[in-house]
Order: sequence, then structure tokens, then C-alpha cells
Amino acid sequence: MAAAAVTVPVAAAASSAAGAPAASTTSAGHAASAARPGNALPEAAAATGPSTTITEPSAGSTAENGRVTIRGRYASTSKVTAVTVVLCRPNSPTTCKDYLLASTNGAFATRWRGILTRLTPDSAAGTTGAWSVTLTGLPTAKLRVAAFATDSTTPKGPSTLLDFAVKAPEDPSFISILWGRANWSAAGGVGCVNRPDNARTLEQNAIDLAALGLPAVAQVVTSRVHETKHLCPDNFALESSWADLARLRASYGWSLTSQSNTYPNLTTLSDAGIIAESTGSLPSFTSRGHDRAWGAFAYPNNKQDARVQKIVLRSFAFGRVYSSEINSRATATTFPYPMRTLSVNGGRCHNAALPCSRMAVTNNRLTTSPHVIAKMLKPGPGKWGVVQFYRIVDGVESTMGMNLAWDCSSPHWEDRWTSQPELYCRETMLQALALRNKSAIAADPAAVALSWGRTPWRNSGR
Repeated sequence: MAAAAVTVPVAAAASSAAGAPAASTTSAGHAASAARPGNALPEAAAATGPSTTITEPSAGSTAENGRVTIRGRYASTSKVTAVTVVLCRPNSPTTCKDYLLASTNGAFATRWRGILTRLTPDSAAGTTGAWSVTLTGLPTAKLRVAAFATDSTTPKGPSTLLDFAVKAPEDPSFISILWGRANWSAAGGVGCVNRPDNARTLEQNAIDLAALGLPAVAQVVTSRVHETKHLCPDNFALESSWADLARLRASYGWSLTSQSNTYPNLTTLSDAGIIAESTGSLPSFTSRGHDRAWGAFAYPNNKQDARVQKIVLRSFAFGRVYSSEINSRATATTFPYPMRTLSVNGGRCHNAALPCSRMAVTNNRLTTSPHVIAKMLKPGPGKWGVVQFYRIVDGVESTMGMNLAWDCSSPHWEDRWTSQPELYCRETMLQALALRNKSAIAADPAAVALSWGRTPWRNSGR
């Protein structure tokens, strides 16, 4: 049962993460975010104020099946408005490696986030009572929880700490959210001079996903990424910068994988050329601290053959191929090690009574149903669902027949349309993600590869 809507101020000592969502929340289970130096757990603003205890789990215990309910008590001299928990994977008695994004799907990022709990007051005064929160989709890990309360006069009382462990199911479910070519936002015109305000940036998408406890994976064409600028190589999209991608990793737990150096048709290259475009792209990632790009390689334009696969998969765990089938351990760990991925497309609307159902769209694309996406994101044990978006848009832009146009304003997904296949409506995306398996672990390809024993460097002698 959901708690009543509340707002939780984050401690005054914490500064907001760059580009992160506001450091407050308006619904139970959504995360407040703040950056903290040294990856320390949030500290109390003062030694006085509302207090908390943790009654479950017990210190040093292990929760099974990737799921745990954390419970406790709160007390104050004035009405308590919220109890917030922060969970991390500790790397010392006083510091943390990273922090849980939200109550579902078990994803972590290096910036701490508070998760609101459900309050059950003892009386109308609200000065004492119980609190609880259930977390699902957790990986096997040692965890530390900090709980603090907020009342009408104190934004953050003293923290209560407890260490425990979680064990994931023997063969967990995984989901991954990919972004093709790491496009920053939709644009148009020579030099991308047309930059609509309602074309969502990749960081805005990251904020949406973080509220659901989901990180993502940006697939990068390295030659299109500037250190700080948004390039426009194709006149239809602005590209992310390395600075953007570093922020997505730090603030939202994103990972990067390779989509080659220059986006060629690999089947037309020599063996040496294929190596240069695939294995040769990895130093661009590792030199900037992105050490998980080996998890998957996205064949440019899905162009591949057995020769390309044999060369690429010496250095990468999986090769992305487009498919509507969910991955299994058996298929993904057998050559050519496919990462079957649903390509999410915009295009014509589904409502046959509307003109948008008959408009001209490249490749005759019909908007991907949110229920098709949701089906891919409902894997069972030992399965892995992967979906790929490109550029997300919102509201209304221009008119039907124009090159850069969309209407995402309808409350019904069947009525929404976009002028280009790689544009997709934000509300339809959120509708699909809300239907996902919330007990599946949100993971990048490298995490799945490690779990399933697909480690190419051990076979190649690297």
C-alpha cells in the first residue's frame, strides 16, 4: 500500500548533483538525490531532532531472493513527516562504493539517493510510529542502510546505521535499457540549428529512469563524441559529450558500450579494419574511466557476418542484434553470443481513424506498442530482456508532413506519432517501463556477462 505523498528535504550540507533531479521527492519509493564528497553516508545536520531505530533486518543477517523489507520506529517531539533510508555497498566502515537508486531493480550509482519509506503513525499527533520499505531486484551484495527522520522543525535527524547482506536468486532475471549511438537529443537542419525545447536530452531521460530505479547503457560511436561539445555529424541529432557521459555514470549509474569508432559497415572492412573499429575503440573508454565497454558491441546498422562476429567477440562479451526475443543464458553464451535487443521505434500512430495512421514515415514504421516493450522487460529466471531507445520527445512539435515533428500530447498511446522512426514519445516510454518486472535486476551487459561466465579476455589471453 502506497504512503501518502510527502516531501523530504535533503541535509543542508549536501549539494545537488550536477544536472540531477531536485533533492526532494513527492511520492513514496522515489529517490531524492545529492552529491557528497568522499562517498560518505549522509550525516545528521545536528545531534538533536527526530530519531529512528531499525528493527528489521537484524545486523549481519542475509536476506534471500534479492528482496528485503526494512522496518523500524521513529520518535520526535513534533510531527514526523518522513523517514528516509539510504542504502550503499560499503567499501570501509565509514565510506561507500555506491548507492541504491530506488526501491526496485537493484541498480546503484556513485551519488547517494534517499528512498522514502511508508509511515504508520501511532496516533494523529504523528510524533511516534513505525516505518517500512521493501526493496526488490537486489543483486548479491553486502549492504549498509542509514535511516533518518524529518519532522516539522528539523529537515534531517540523526542517522541510524545497520549492515546486512542480500543474496540474489540462484538464476536471477536481468533487464537492460540501451540508448542507440548515445544521441544527446533530437535536432534538425544543417548544423542542427533546429533544437526544439521539448526534445528530451539524454540526461532528462536519465532523470526519468532514476526515479524508477533504472540505470541505462549508452552505446557510443567514439569519433562523434567531443570532450565538452555536442557535435552534429548527421544533421538530425546532437551527440553527447564525454563530459555528459561521465556525469551519467556518476549521477545515474549508467554504463557505456562501444558502437565502433566511425560507424562503418564492418562487413566491407579487412580483418585489421574490423579490429581497429571494435577492439580499437576500447582505449577511448578505459582512458576516461569507463571500464565496462567490453560488455557488448553494437554492430553499426546491425551489419555483421560470421567473419565480423568471430573477430569482434574476441574482445566483447556479446554482440547486439535486433530481435523481439528475450535472451536466455543458453543462447547468449553460445557463439555468436547474441544480445537480442528490441529496437523501439516511433512513426505512425495505431489509431486507424486518425490521419497519423496513414502518414509517410521512413521504412514505413509503426510506433512500437508499450506492451511489446513491457513484454521484453518481463524476463523470467535465467532470462535477460533488452530494449533500445534512441531520442525521446514530448508534447507537440510542428505539423504532420514536416521532417522534425511529433504529437505526443494525447492521453492515449495509440494516438501518438512521430515523423522519424528513431523519435519516441516520453509518456509511451514511461508507460512501458512502469509495466516491467520490478524484481528483475537492472544490469549492464558486463554484469550479465560476469554472472553468466561469458568473459572473452580469459579466452583470448588478454
